[in-house]
Amino acid sequence: MEKLVILGAQWGDEGKGKIVDLLSEHFEVTVRYQGGSNAGHTVVINEEKFILHLLPTGILHEHVIGVIAQGMVVDLEVLEQEIKSLEEKGIHIKERLVISDRVHLVMPYHKLLDSLFERKKGIGTTLRGIGPAYMFKYGRKGIRISDLYDEKRFYGLLEENLDFVKSVCEKVFCEKFELDLNSIYERQLSIFEKIKSNVKDVFRFFTEENRSILFEGAQGTLLDIDMGTYPFVTSSNSSTLGLSNGTGLSPKYFSDAYFLGVAKAYVTRVGDGPFPTELKGKEGEKLRELGEEYGSTTGRPRRCGWLDLVALKYAVEVNGLSGLVLTKLDVLDVFEEVKVCVAYELDGKVIDYFPASYSQL
Repeated sequence: MEKLVILGAQWGDEGKGKIVDLLSEHFEVTVRYQGGSNAGHTVVINEEKFILHLLPTGILHEHVIGVIAQGMVVDLEVLEQEIKSLEEKGIHIKERLVISDRVHLVMPYHKLLDSLFERKKGIGTTLRGIGPAYMFKYGRKGIRISDLYDEKRFYGLLEENLDFVKSVCEKVFCEKFELDLNSIYERQLSIFEKIKSNVKDVFRFFTEENRSILFEGAQGTLLDIDMGTYPFVTSSNSSTLGLSNGTGLSPKYFSDAYFLGVAKAYVTRVGDGPFPTELKGKEGEKLRELGEEYGSTTGRPRRCGWLDLVALKYAVEVNGLSGLVLTKLDVLDVFEEVKVCVAYELDGKVIDYFPASYSQL
């Protein structure tokens, strides 16, 4: 198998990290292509736990090249810390890390805006600045990592964005603005200097050689910005819709790929939003404790519920899945009865499809 795509078939936290770790050793390259440090992929190697937020999980294998592709938004401070924490554990990945020169950067002012938006009208964001970073990208105000090669241009872009955010902060939210232009400028450049040799034209990297590649999705299909439970979603395409956008590769490139979905034997989600099979009483708490359902990025308790086959069927169809991995089946061993949702009731009628409107869920 030369091309394998692994992605979540629920609301994230399905166990993708473990599956990627099991399979990535058979590939030359693993790729993250969407999202940012709001993702948290947990892997245990030799009884030691690793939680990766930006780096592809497969890079933990010493022969695997890890690629951060153009569809991601990257917080350089998080990336620096992640590389450092691996090096402290004896895992050196700098020589095997490739960062697209087209990735957009998450800046401190994105995280500031994230906290202000969440305070105004929260949806349960991770407060990592991901939404505002994508907002700036599509509003053509974003800063790409390649902009840091031209320090004068970078300073000008940073100054322009800080002026804008300052105005929003003070005039819309009536909050004091305390971010310093020069501090951010110097900090970003200092990190960039350490990883400059890793920044490359990833499109050429993909096409110049016939490498075996595993594409590692983050979050889950039901959090997709277009196909998920909008507006309670992430800010990128976390379904297969994100593949071409996130890598620059055409749909034809993936015509011979194997699409593997990952789902739990029950369902969880973090933050607000519809959840048709949610267990809110003692059963839900029991499931949370048995499954250790707490966010790897935020530590927040996950909402838990029974397996939803309507939503899972929808994820299979949206992604054109070739196969499915079911995780955490053993967590259900202690329950005398395990329930599964096979249809919804909407306005007195039984339906077997996943509605677009969250109010109908």
